[in-house]
Amino acid sequence: MRIRADQQLFLSYLVLISLLTLALSVGADSLLRRHLLGSIELELRRELELGRVVYDISPDLTPDSVAVLVGTLSGRRVTIVDPEGRAVGESSESPADAPIGNDYRNRPEISAALENGEGRAVRRSEQLDDEHLYLATRTGRGDIMRLGMPLSDISAALTSVQRGILWVAIGAVFLAALFSFGFSLAVTRPLRRIGDAARALAAGDLSRRVKLEREDELGDLGLALNTLADELQRRLAQLEGERAEMQALIDSMSEGVLAVGPNGTLRRSNPAASRMFALGSRTGSVTPEMISRRPDFLRLVSMALEGQGVPARELSTGGMSLLATAHPLPDGGAVLVFLDISELRRLEGVRRDFVANASHELKTPLTVIRGYSETLLDPELPPELVGRFAEIVKANADRLQRIVDDLLDLSRLEGGGWQVEPALVPLDPAAREIWRTQTLAEKEIELRLDLSQGHEEVWADPEAVRQILSNLFSNAVRYSPKGGVVTLRTRDGAVGQHVQRAGDGAYAPVNRWTVVEVEDQGSGIPAVHLSRIFERFYRADPARAREDGGTGLGLSIVKHLVESHGGWTEAESRVGVGTTIRFVLPAPPPLPSPSL
Repeated sequence: MRIRADQQLFLSYLVLISLLTLALSVGADSLLRRHLLGSIELELRRELELGRVVYDISPDLTPDSVAVLVGTLSGRRVTIVDPEGRAVGESSESPADAPIGNDYRNRPEISAALENGEGRAVRRSEQLDDEHLYLATRTGRGDIMRLGMPLSDISAALTSVQRGILWVAIGAVFLAALFSFGFSLAVTRPLRRIGDAARALAAGDLSRRVKLEREDELGDLGLALNTLADELQRRLAQLEGERAEMQALIDSMSEGVLAVGPNGTLRRSNPAASRMFALGSRTGSVTPEMISRRPDFLRLVSMALEGQGVPARELSTGGMSLLATAHPLPDGGAVLVFLDISELRRLEGVRRDFVANASHELKTPLTVIRGYSETLLDPELPPELVGRFAEIVKANADRLQRIVDDLLDLSRLEGGGWQVEPALVPLDPAAREIWRTQTLAEKEIELRLDLSQGHEEVWADPEAVRQILSNLFSNAVRYSPKGGVVTLRTRDGAVGQHVQRAGDGAYAPVNRWTVVEVEDQGSGIPAVHLSRIFERFYRADPARAREDGGTGLGLSIVKHLVESHGGWTEAESRVGVGTTIRFVLPAPPPLPSPSL
């Protein structure tokens, strides 16, 4: 059973005071007994001396008469014994108490008096069955006179005194118990407060404080504990702030971070790593094999857990290209950092394709121009061929110019050199104006407008709208058969999308959209090509596109222009039926209400 400190202190004081009281009682009894016995012995010795003198000066009196006389005067029991040890005189009147003639030499006081002249003994009387004090001395007549006094009076007095001492001791113990109880509470109550506060601090309640208004060591201890709690709270707040800052920094990293324990199980992962490896919120029991079974990944983890720092190396997992590094931790485990370079690799591929495609696209007209130019330098070339070759050179130069212009436009769009300046653009006049610039005489293609109510205008940059419609009309005319129809259609779009609005760069909800579609009746595009027709230089039918003078950049420019407005592009096509290019732009904002 656990005993509290106040109980221990109380019991300690109570036992100590009780022992002291008991020791004082026993000591007082012994001292008082010795003092009383000494006083009685001194008095008895004077009486014995007086009796001896009376016995020596009264030779005419018999020993028994002297014993009775001295016993009557002193009130003591007087016995006179001759040198042979026989009792010759006795003051007791009771025959049982007066064994005249008995041999007293076996009595210690008598034997001592016979030998030394004096004797003393404290013993129980054989005749009276009571404790007595005996003094004996040799008289001038050669006999031994002995005086005896019962000690029952002393015992009664001592019993009375002991009874008083006992009550005093009980009162003293009671008062000591009250005092020790109060003192133990007064001492241990602050200690309990300090202990409760310390336990609360250990449990994490850093707001707990000790309230002690004392000027002693306990007050100093409480003040020191409060100071420690303040400092601990300050340090923990600082550490928590640094931890939160570090966690926010790690969580905001685009690199994936995995922390594994000494046994290889996952301890922590940031959101980027969770997305890379589809971890969700799993930790603790996730092993490296559950993260990825790729041998190069498992080798990376194994090397880091063996204490080796792994420099950056590229590995593939889950269809991604990752640049991975690993660093062992001092207490075991490791930290692995992964940078997703899939987009970088894709862009490198796009760049390579772009360089190859651009070189190819530029090389074709340059080759034609160079070949025909060399032919034109021949002085023997017939005149009728000179004009035809010159037209071919000019056509390829124009195509080369269009490619360069489109490349410059794309560069401007991708590099942020062009800023959107949105305004209300009526589609009907803009479409008809652009349509008139198309080469239509040969094919006799008709433009039809199907503009839904409320979507006759778009909220976009006017120049961008013209370039978008120009590229889409050009493609539609190029692939439409003679006598075909190209339709420009608008309708209501999606609701509640959040997009990055042009101009301010902030993401904001757009409640209304305008869907613009350009539909032709051409040969259509196979489904396998639809997902790539907005890429630069990509053509579903490269031979025909070059014959028609296309650059392969028109739809890519359309896509960039539409996305600059916060919209997107789509394509639908059925082979032999036609193609629909769809782009979505924010609808015009509502007009402000007129003030009353």
